[in-house]
Amino acid sequence: MYSAHQQWWRAFWERSGVQVNDPVIEKYYYTSQYLFACASRAGKFAPGIWGPFITKDSSAWGGDYHLNYNYQAPYWAAYSSNYIDLTDNYDQPLLDYMEKGKVHARELLQVKGIYYPVGIGPKGLCTTRWPLTPEEMLLRYGTTENTIDSGYKFLGQKINAVFGVGNMLMRFYSTYDTGYANRIYPYLLACADFWEDYLKLENGRYVIYMDHYGEVMPNLRNRGQWRHLLGDFNSTLSLGLVKMLFKGIIEVSTFLKKDLSRQEKWQDIVTHISPFPVGETGSRLSLKPVERSPAEWLKKTTGLSRVSIHGLILPGAVCGPVTDSIFNNILLNDVAHWKDRMQHAGEWGNTLNNGIETCFPAAVRVGYDPDDILQQLKDRIALQSFPNGWITAGGGGTETLSAVPMTINEMLLQSYEGVIRIFPNWNHTKNARFSKLRAYGAFVISSSLQNRRIEYVNIQSEKGRTCIMENPWPGKTVQLIRNGKKAAALTGNRLTFHTKENELIILKEI
Repeated sequence: MYSAHQQWWRAFWERSGVQVNDPVIEKYYYTSQYLFACASRAGKFAPGIWGPFITKDSSAWGGDYHLNYNYQAPYWAAYSSNYIDLTDNYDQPLLDYMEKGKVHARELLQVKGIYYPVGIGPKGLCTTRWPLTPEEMLLRYGTTENTIDSGYKFLGQKINAVFGVGNMLMRFYSTYDTGYANRIYPYLLACADFWEDYLKLENGRYVIYMDHYGEVMPNLRNRGQWRHLLGDFNSTLSLGLVKMLFKGIIEVSTFLKKDLSRQEKWQDIVTHISPFPVGETGSRLSLKPVERSPAEWLKKTTGLSRVSIHGLILPGAVCGPVTDSIFNNILLNDVAHWKDRMQHAGEWGNTLNNGIETCFPAAVRVGYDPDDILQQLKDRIALQSFPNGWITAGGGGTETLSAVPMTINEMLLQSYEGVIRIFPNWNHTKNARFSKLRAYGAFVISSSLQNRRIEYVNIQSEKGRTCIMENPWPGKTVQLIRNGKKAAALTGNRLTFHTKENELIILKEI
């Protein structure tokens, strides 16, 4: 057993690696990967909020699968880190709940598709229910009304099932695996059924009513008075994730050659869904969390933050410098103003309670200064983490394990906008290298930056797809080497070349 254990870990560490010449960052990069590998394995139950690291009789949130980010976030770095097998257990709880989700959609909203509560468990279990008696409801939530939404906690959010799609698409784009695509397609289709039915077409745009940016529920603070807070219209979380869903299902549908006749409707939704709301903050444009809301705190809130990031950037991936540089500059400016709200070091992005795994990679993706990101990350780790390497947060557990790996991976390699970018947000005066990180398109890539120069780009093409890459050597001619033999010389700001299945390609500056 011990020999098998050693062999497993040896093979695990050989699957990818980074070197950024920063001992603090590298320590937490590899410790986080280690802890996630201890928590998630193929053929085992998916980890809940605390993974297997339960240290007391009653764990917060029941240690369940919270679907409005907590369940999804621990996996985010595994895709780009080339640990695809560690994500094998992710889909099953979502698939197991589909029949109940269809009942919720039909009975509670009178629509097709699936509608999920905020928390589930394995094997079709719902973990988020209101108390069984009015007396317990009054004690815990300030009202005796324990039959809200037939006793299930949806907390004003319609987006929970689609939130689960983000990880599915990350794996699909990373592997283009036919078996996996067939496995998740019924779930994607059920989500599409729901939102085709639920969206409203008004004045040439699709709008979203009553899907809330935050959780809306009775509690002791509001003394059970909560319905006046309902009424969000066009939440950035909802708009982003719905756009992600329909972009993704078009791609998977095309790949599997299924439901091609429905693509016209899906593309119409992608094209005509409401724009993300922005408004003026002082003398600049800034993101708004919702187009409108009865909640006073949302009326006063501006700027890119954790919840909006989920819809737009991670896992939403519908925004970025390649997709829309003008809108990206608005988000980048919002990130630059995160410091305005800091009271002391370590509070950047307001990530002490939640969001370290969300805000730091998002700052990388929009192009914020990499040196400042790394310093802010180290300040945050120093302020709140355990001696064993676990970065702690107030609102959850295992999701923090993706924070450092995802941040570094995105600094060294990006591909989420359909264009592979090498060292896209890294200070090129600092040496770094990475080995066998995974990019969208089923490419496994290695590269090295030494003395301000990218030395090479090695690409293993698993599925023989066309590779689109931003020229790692701007203005220079690039030599393409196929399986050890010189092939084409490529020029231009964006390089496009065909690949074959399992082909090894090397790119070098001429």
